[in-house]
Amino acid sequence: MRVTCIGHSGFAIETGEVTLIFDYYTDEHNVLPAILERARRIYVFVSHSHRDHLNHDIFSWQNRYPVQRYVIANECRRKLGRSLSLDDYPFTFLHHDEDYIDDSLKVHAFNSTDVGVCFMVDVEGRRIFHAGDYNCWHFEQERSEQDVKKAIGDFKVILQAIVTHVSTTVPAPGHDGRVDLAMFPVIPNIGGDFALGARLYLQAVKTHVFIPMHTWGRNREATQFHLYQSPYSTTYQALLAGEEFTA
Repeated sequence: MRVTCIGHSGFAIETGEVTLIFDYYTDEHNVLPAILERARRIYVFVSHSHRDHLNHDIFSWQNRYPVQRYVIANECRRKLGRSLSLDDYPFTFLHHDEDYIDDSLKVHAFNSTDVGVCFMVDVEGRRIFHAGDYNCWHFEQERSEQDVKKAIGDFKVILQAIVTHVSTTVPAPGHDGRVDLAMFPVIPNIGGDFALGARLYLQAVKTHVFIPMHTWGRNREATQFHLYQSPYSTTYQALLAGEEFTA
């Protein structure tokens, strides 16, 4: 896989025949044009309608590039319907616990602790998780102890669904079931134990490569990997906007 950080929570993942674009928002280093030009089959994912995860420029791509499908949280449908004719685009809108499957990939949508969904994508024998805004939004310095407990409880309900999915399905024969690549928000802005969500996720889900995202420019703090160490020999990959690596 060739993985490029477009910026914020936006990533491009190229896996041979397929290019996946997740939550494109901004492209300060202008890396997207070359990725789109060389793509053979493009799937565009939108986890929810917050403006830092949904850039309407993506809807101009289908006239220029081989876009096969826009896989979008159902929460976005009404908002998009105000500005677009939905029948003119290859849209699939997913609620949580719903799937999209075609001859190139399988997508399962999980609920989120914010609006929208998060995505697990099985493609070409690899398993990729993009969390969207799924995180443990506890804000310890601003909330009561009861609110913090509820935030952790809500997070763990969805986490158990992810664990069950990973343990009961595999993307390809012989695959060990672990997540090959996870992109997950690590957000120092929330204060307190901002790494709690990442730590709980990594303790529960066997993940080969983990990339922190949605850091709002506080990358030095967000990449203190000892704060969310995995027991499963996970590789941590810090990517700034415009950077890429091959996994």
